[in-house]
Amino acid sequence: MDIWKTLKDLSFKFFGRSLEPFVGYFDSIKYDLLKANLELSLTEYVYSMMFALLMLFVIEFPTIVVITSIILKDAAISFLFSFTITTVILLLVFFIFYTYPSMASGKRKKSIDATLPFGTTYMATIASSRAPPIAMFKILSQFNEYGELSIEAGKIYRDVEAFGMDLLGAIRKTASRTPSEELKELLWGLDTVLSSGGNVGEFLHEKSRSFIGEYRRSLEKYSKILSLLIEVYLTVVLVGSIFFIIMTALMSILGGGGGSSSMLFLQFMVIFVALPCASIGFIALLKAISPSA
Repeated sequence: MDIWKTLKDLSFKFFGRSLEPFVGYFDSIKYDLLKANLELSLTEYVYSMMFALLMLFVIEFPTIVVITSIILKDAAISFLFSFTITTVILLLVFFIFYTYPSMASGKRKKSIDATLPFGTTYMATIASSRAPPIAMFKILSQFNEYGELSIEAGKIYRDVEAFGMDLLGAIRKTASRTPSEELKELLWGLDTVLSSGGNVGEFLHEKSRSFIGEYRRSLEKYSKILSLLIEVYLTVVLVGSIFFIIMTALMSILGGGGGSSSMLFLQFMVIFVALPCASIGFIALLKAISPSA
């Protein structure tokens, strides 16, 4: 969070209030910004983004101009090439900034959904012990093992204890901002039970059984997908690489050694570039679809 604070402070010092008329163009990311828990308002985020883009341009453009001028030895072409490359990079960085709140929100959603079945069980145990409802959120917020779920519980406890909100108001506030639909459903249900004077422990036990059942089904689905992906990886990536190396070696031998340098280069690229990249991509894919945080 320190880098965001630094960007925010520097951007307001540099731009003042000159960018205020343009903030409204970014209203589409406002809700994702709240769910991402970046602790920045839309105005602060837009100012930070614009300042980062400006600094990137100031540093990058002259550097690329100097390098291309040395290589191409033509000032006009170097300037045009550098400007094009800089524009492309700035657009890419702008796209990253624009989509980052959504990606951060999605990451938090996955973390909350992965720990919610176990966190709900823990809350149900606390509620069944006749402890006041606020105690559930206080104790849950102290367990870092629950990740983003602990942060959401900590928000409710903070709003009640530090800001003087009533518990139902704090629950509704967090429910309206959480990226997890399952947690939102739980909090609105808890709001209804507390408002009507129902049995909180019984409600949470029922929800925990529902969440655990859904989590078990997601694990079973993931195990089937994992088996399929492993078969594809072994067949296409590993066996395919071995087959390619054998075939290129035979072609080199049967061809009388002609083109051996190009064959060696292709084999080098497959073994040391394509195979590691495919393996890293496979690991990233497994991590992305995994139901656990």
